[in-house]
Parts: sequence; structure tokens; C-alpha cells
Amino acid sequence: MTEARLRRLLMTAVRHTWHALNKEREISITAQDVEEALKRGFVLVEDYPDDPRGHSCLVLTWLENGRPLHIVCGLHEDTLIIITVYIPSEEEWEPSFRTRRRGT
Repeated sequence: MTEARLRRLLMTAVRHTWHALNKEREISITAQDVEEALKRGFVLVEDYPDDPRGHSCLVLTWLENGRPLHIVCGLHEDTLIIITVYIPSEEEWEPSFRTRRRGT
């Protein structure tokens, strides 16, 4: 999945799964917070072209308060689907939050 395609879909059609909406609520953010963070910028962390549910990817962005946020995105037709969101763990991720620590 290319960053350019993600950016284009972000400006046209975004949907959040029920799971994503629940996770957003758990970490006290809104769907709008997620979309605004993505619009400010993101980094493609992992690409999952063979995901059985369809091509998806993991991106890193930052909330307005500076907290890192991981978002798993998928595509359905011409819509960007926000599958889940979470605050990355410092135990599982290197300090940049772009690389998983070995053994996790």
C-alpha cells in the first residue's frame, strides 16, 4: 500500500470499524483526532499485502499532545478503513516506534 494512496483516500473517504471506535474510546480519543493526526503526517511502518481480510498496513502518527499512535488501515474499494488504533508500547517497540523490538 503506498503512502500516496493513503493520503488521497484520507482526503476523500474514511470509515472506522466498530473495533477501532471502541479502541479510540478506550484511549480517550475520537475518530476526528485519528483523522487529524493522519492528515498532519504519518509513516508507513509495516505493510500486510497478504492479510486474509484484505491488504492492510500499520502506520505511525502522533496525536496533538505528542503521543505516538499506531493505526492499522485497510482498503475497501475507494475507502480507507481504520481497523484499529493503539498507543504503542515502549516494551514492544524501539524508541522511534517504527521497529518492533526483537523477541516481541
